[in-house]
Amino acid sequence: MKNKSVVIFALVSAIAIFVAATLAYNKVKSDKKEELAVTDPNAVPYVREHSMSLGKNEKNITVVEFLDPECESCAMFSSVVNKVLYDYGDEIKFVVRYLPNHRNSAYVVRILEAARVQGKYKETLQAVFDSQPQWANHNNPQLHLIWSALVNVDGLNLEQLKADMNNDTCETIMQLDIEDANTLGVRGTPTIFVNGKELETLSYPAFKMLLENEIYK
Repeated sequence: MKNKSVVIFALVSAIAIFVAATLAYNKVKSDKKEELAVTDPNAVPYVREHSMSLGKNEKNITVVEFLDPECESCAMFSSVVNKVLYDYGDEIKFVVRYLPNHRNSAYVVRILEAARVQGKYKETLQAVFDSQPQWANHNNPQLHLIWSALVNVDGLNLEQLKADMNNDTCETIMQLDIEDANTLGVRGTPTIFVNGKELETLSYPAFKMLLENEIYK
């Protein structure tokens, strides 16, 4: 009976310690979010000088997406992003950051940054996402197939692209983006921030609501 009481006491103590640790962790996380909420959404860790951006930003609204070009969810969510850019492109600045979590992600980021040099970033990103089921098939990835998709990007010089992919700047960009993602607590992709506020639900209605709350506040 005594041994049984000791075991029960040990279990209760372990549970109490776990609960206390969880509460402490959540408080630290909450405090960190509050601290970041007052950070300038146009500065580190949301935006870097190197960050790719789209839109006219007439309403001073900064949208940041952490994406992975090999991420299936990012490819699926790209239609929502395109609609947001179509509907709110004049009002917002849309910033792209990288969180390369898959085997071939870093290679494709190099392609995107090289296409950016030619002013073909958006078109290349769309081609990458559209062809993702072919080159990034999880059961049988065939990275070479991405080049078949890039051939169809109008005006993209593939020889120049291959040369620009070797620029060391690409590696620096990825490392800084990963560092900022860690600071912001970003673990998965896509993750969206609107003026520093994280989009909790990945849908167009939720995205629109968060945007308009910032535009018309």
